[in-house]
Amino acid sequence: MESIIHLLIFSVIIQMTVLFFYWQAPVEKVYQEELLGEWELFSLELQELLKEVESITEPTKTSFAFRTERGRITIQHYDKMLRKLVDGAGHVPLLMNVKNCNFTVLDDQLHIVVVMLNGVRKERTFAIGKNSE
Repeated sequence: MESIIHLLIFSVIIQMTVLFFYWQAPVEKVYQEELLGEWELFSLELQELLKEVESITEPTKTSFAFRTERGRITIQHYDKMLRKLVDGAGHVPLLMNVKNCNFTVLDDQLHIVVVMLNGVRKERTFAIGKNSE
């Protein structure tokens, strides 16, 4: 009788272990895709910055600058991140683990292509709101 109880407990533990590994793979995938959340936060913050733009300078491959009432804001690829500078000062990281990026302005739209260190490519087009003054 005791052996049957031990066998029953052992088989339950084995089944729980197998279920754990089936459960672990999808959960791990979700946590690895946390980058999506970072990208969305970056996109929201950048769109907020582009709300009332007074002027835009021609973007380079690695930076984009524009003037608002706060001053000259530069979004720049620097050392595996996209950062924000205001009037050439400060160092506010906006997006981490960036391998390279490309900024393009067409009419009143900013298009950004970002390649992350893990090879994931993200791109988005942002509306540039012109200041009505």
